[in-house]
This record gives sequence, C-alpha cells and structure tokens, in this order.
Amino acid sequence: MHPGLVAGNGAPPRTGVSAWLDPLRQRRAAAYVAGPGLEDALAAARRLRTDGIPVALGYSAAPGESARAAADVHLGAFEGLAAGDLDGYVAVKLAPLDFDPGLFAELEAASKRTHRRLHLDALAPEVADRMWALAESASDPGALGIALPGRWRRSVDDARRALDLGMTARVVKGQWADSVDPNVDPAQGFLQVVDALCGSKNLVIVATHDVALLAESLRRLSAARTPCEAELLVGLPFAPPARAARRLGLPVRLYVAYGKTGAAYGIGEAVRNPATAWWLVQDLLLGKDKTWQSIRRSRARL
Repeated sequence: MHPGLVAGNGAPPRTGVSAWLDPLRQRRAAAYVAGPGLEDALAAARRLRTDGIPVALGYSAAPGESARAAADVHLGAFEGLAAGDLDGYVAVKLAPLDFDPGLFAELEAASKRTHRRLHLDALAPEVADRMWALAESASDPGALGIALPGRWRRSVDDARRALDLGMTARVVKGQWADSVDPNVDPAQGFLQVVDALCGSKNLVIVATHDVALLAESLRRLSAARTPCEAELLVGLPFAPPARAARRLGLPVRLYVAYGKTGAAYGIGEAVRNPATAWWLVQDLLLGKDKTWQSIRRSRARL
C-alpha cells in the first residue's frame, strides 16, 4: 500500500473521509518503514547499532521509478553501510530493476567492493526463474543471499540449488502463494525448507515473527550445526521472537524497509483479529516509536 498522493504534485486534491484519513495512514505506515530515503534507513541502522542489532536494508521503489534510479539507491546503500562501518546487507527486489544484467553486475561489484552481501528478495513465483538466472550467472554466486518462501513447492529444490552454489539462504513464509499449488501450508513448507538447509556450512536466516516456528527452525538448524540467525521486520512484534532466538544463543537482525511502502496487514484483518487490531492501535499511537519501545522491553527482560 502506497501513501496517497496529495494536492500540489499533479494529482487532484483528496477530499472528505479519504483526505481526513491520510494523516492516520501515514502515521500507521511510519511504524513499518524508516522513511522515504536512504538516509532514513541508515539513521535507523546507526540507532540499532547501539543495541547491537545488525540490519538488512530493503528499498521499495516508487511506482514509475526507473530501473536506473532504483539501482542507484541500492548502490548508495552499499556505500552508506560501508562508510558508516555498519553491520548490514542490502536486499534487492530485481523486478523494479527490470532484471537488467548490467545493473545486476553493478550491484555485484558494489557488494564485493564494500564487503556487504547482496541479497535477492523473493518476488512473485512467476518471475522466480528470472531471478535464479541472474543469480547463477553471477561472477560469485556464493557471495549472494536469496529468499526461499515456504509457500512455494519449488523452494525445497531451490534450497538445494542455493546449497550447491554456496549461497546464504533466508527462509520466509512468502507473500505470494504458489501458482501451481496455492494451498501449500506456509508453516509446514517453511520447516521443509529449513530441513533441506540443515547441515549447510553457509548462513541460514530464519525470517518469521511466528515465535513457535522461529524457535523450532532455529533449534533444528542448531542441532545440525548450521550457522543461523533470526531476522525480524521493523514494525512487527520484536520482543517475543527476539527472546526466543537469544535463548538459543543466536543473533537477531532487523530488516529495515524504506521508500514508499505501507503497513504489513490490512484494516480488514484488524477488524477480524483483536490482537491485530491492538497492534494497529499502537501503530496510530506510537508510529515510529513502536519498534524502539519493543526493543527496550526486550532488552529489559533478558
């Protein structure tokens, strides 16, 4: 969900209830994104460093933004992390870059130059093969990271593919359903991907706020002596999953989104789910402060 256009930028002025709700939408979205620009994301990374939390920086390109412009933002992210001596990697969605091999090569070069990992975020299943084609054509595929959605049947095979290439794997439930079998259970598929990665010598990132699923995944990987860590999303509940990871002696990373993006769930879900409704209320009351308060609570309870 992108924040609504406002008068003065070529769009007609918003009126009535829609215009009245705009400030609430913007405050709600502010709980999930560092801000519109790269400096907002780097500022969040610097603040998280004081709590010993490394980051992943993920940019959401604006509608109509050119592939060149989106690539330049990511190139700046590599340089910004290195210049600030920040522990972080750069997550890239290749669709806004038009899967351009030349731009991909520039990102690879920046990753190598700055010693910061280039990670390929999951997209719709229909374009997964295009992403893999670029990954396998990379000068050093083992320097890359890739997301493996539990909702896709193909992800177990893709996990083995990542192992063969020496890639870092990040396991996610996935935003888009499998195009062949949309009824795949995300949690069950998640664990199947984790099991396929057990025994890897490469880092496996477990990215979920489902505390039970996170803990079980990390337990399995640790038992197989697989290097692993938890990754959480800024704006979603931090303290319970962070405690689950730290009880196992494992690090926690935060994915810092920036650009023009929206909240992680819809109003309809909030109406149906009282717990989600309360989280929405916190969005509106606290905005950006919600994540920082959750981190402080987590630190106090350790």
